[in-house]
Amino acid sequence: MDIKTIDQRYSISDQLTDADLDTLAAQGITLVVNFRPDGEGGESQPTNAALASKAAALGMAYAHIPVLPNQIQPAHAQQLQALLSAHPGPVVGFCRTGNRANQVYQLASQAPTAAKPACCSQPAAQEGLINKVKSWFND
Repeated sequence: MDIKTIDQRYSISDQLTDADLDTLAAQGITLVVNFRPDGEGGESQPTNAALASKAAALGMAYAHIPVLPNQIQPAHAQQLQALLSAHPGPVVGFCRTGNRANQVYQLASQAPTAAKPACCSQPAAQEGLINKVKSWFND
């Protein structure tokens, strides 16, 4: 397991094993996201079902968003966004090298920002004050 921290909440890793899940649970990880399709790495790759079962036994949430190499879609990022919204806390995403886990996260992070509340979206009143202050210096 080669963990790389992307930000305070999200980290990436190469392929995880059952033993790695024990370590992550001990470190307080609350969600593990598998971006690797089953069978991609041959028989040596743990199956999604086996990892999901182990994560559940350890009390961690687990999700599978299978992404083929170089085929990341907006739907993958949307799935990750939904997971991150539903599961606050530290998250580890993994695939063969960690690349796809990072790329999907970067895409998910570029989501449109939430609409501003009405109190913050009324610049006209603020512009009036700014113009008044400017006029003090121009007079």
